[in-house]
Amino acid sequence: MFLEEDTMSLNYKCPGCGAPIKFNPKIGGFKCEYCFNKYSEEELTSYLERSAAKKNSAQESLSSGSGNGIKQYVCGNCGAEVAAGETSSASFCYYCHSPVILNDRLSGEFKPDKVIPFKIDKKEAVSKFKEWVRGKRYVPSDFTSQSTQDKITGIYLPYWQADIEADINYHAVGVSVSSWTSGDKEYTKTDKYDINRSGKIDINNVKELAFTKIDKNLINGISIYDEDEQIDFSAGYLAGFFAEQYDIKKEEAEPVFTEKAKTTAINAIRDSADYSSIEDEKDESVYSIKDCRYVLLPSWILTYLYKGKTYVFAVNGQTGKSFGELPLDKTRLALFSALVSAAAAGLLILGGLFIW
Repeated sequence: MFLEEDTMSLNYKCPGCGAPIKFNPKIGGFKCEYCFNKYSEEELTSYLERSAAKKNSAQESLSSGSGNGIKQYVCGNCGAEVAAGETSSASFCYYCHSPVILNDRLSGEFKPDKVIPFKIDKKEAVSKFKEWVRGKRYVPSDFTSQSTQDKITGIYLPYWQADIEADINYHAVGVSVSSWTSGDKEYTKTDKYDINRSGKIDINNVKELAFTKIDKNLINGISIYDEDEQIDFSAGYLAGFFAEQYDIKKEEAEPVFTEKAKTTAINAIRDSADYSSIEDEKDESVYSIKDCRYVLLPSWILTYLYKGKTYVFAVNGQTGKSFGELPLDKTRLALFSALVSAAAAGLLILGGLFIW
């Protein structure tokens, strides 16, 4: 059987040996770590369709003190309970380590339209982290430890992605400044020109993170993806990774889409006008959202808590671009500064002795 499924959770299994199977970014498909068989998404989907009638009984129970939003799901592989936060849609069993897809979190309005599968595996993500921290003297001693590296987690983050039509009606003044020298005098001439732009342009694939539990400013550092590699969503791509469900509604993201589209349009107009500076006068442009999609995008995330602050290192799971914020061990920095000062003072004293 390829898949063990109940109404709440899915466990992807190897059709050959029945062991848990995960999506492998290196081969762009599924590889069993036990019998080493490889399968494409299409092959596994075919198995899913043929075995859909063979479903195990479902079981779901609210955790004690259910006000915290935690639910318990049953692992289809070993029968153990798997705890999941209120926005999680893919996780792992803590006992048998099988990937568990939380099926009820991926249906109806919460079913993604598109996904970009992982292309960067954990080994590459850890390598990016090591490269990033190499030579950084003043980070906490355990920041580069193996236990910290092991915490790098592959996770699909939820985004809203919109296509926008901009009906441009923009007016500004272009300022052209020229200078020249004649004899011993320098002259400056300033000319002003009307700039009028109108017409319709399409601004596609405008993205906004749809998740509040991670610092958007840090994630923006890795958020450039190749949308041409987006494919129709299939839950199988989540096997072996964590995934989060959106907690920012599409309607909440719409004003952000408009602002981002406006910035893109105005920057394009400014870049097309060859002036020293441009002074905005009037912008009566109208921006309309033509389409909006719910997409899951891959990332490797490491969070590190140091002195009450959470630091994040992230790697784009498609392109490998990385971004992060380093924790600073001020004690180590102060010690190093003291040693440098002491060494400098010693050199000055020795220099004075030689002079005398």
